[in-house]
Amino acid sequence: MTHYFLRWLTQGWQASRKPAVVCHEARPPWAIEESQYLSLCNRCGECFKACPRGLLKPAIQEEYEGSPIEGTPVLDLACGQCSYCGSCARACPTGALDLQLGRQVQTRVQIEESCQARQGFYCLLCEDACPQQAIKASADGINVNMDACNGCGACGLACLHGAITLIRQPGSR
Repeated sequence: MTHYFLRWLTQGWQASRKPAVVCHEARPPWAIEESQYLSLCNRCGECFKACPRGLLKPAIQEEYEGSPIEGTPVLDLACGQCSYCGSCARACPTGALDLQLGRQVQTRVQIEESCQARQGFYCLLCEDACPQQAIKASADGINVNMDACNGCGACGLACLHGAITLIRQPGSR
């Protein structure tokens, strides 16, 4: 009897829970583990003000509305590259961004089919822009050394064809 009662309670509890909303954007590079980040971040905006390149913005997409993700800082590399200066973490009063845990690579390069080098044209813009030398153009197209890539966004800014996007890496904190 107890078994049936527990199963009934579990099913009722699971049915009443909303599915968890997942943040699809990169967090600032010093972000702690996501569930702790969400519980500590008080959305004060100090990290936004501290970023010298203005790369942090609040998560305000419609899918985040009413969820714990709404208003929390996300990294936007569309208009600049991250220098990993740590200003955002030093400004964070709650510990949601923590320099002592080390920089977390949150983004990964994704090269689209519109890449000129992939289409056989001579183009070294992303290779030249990469401060980590993680991108190499060859006769076969573009190769990215993901272990060397730090997700700074320099390659995406350099690409005149919009063929490089930075996506949140699976399994990032």
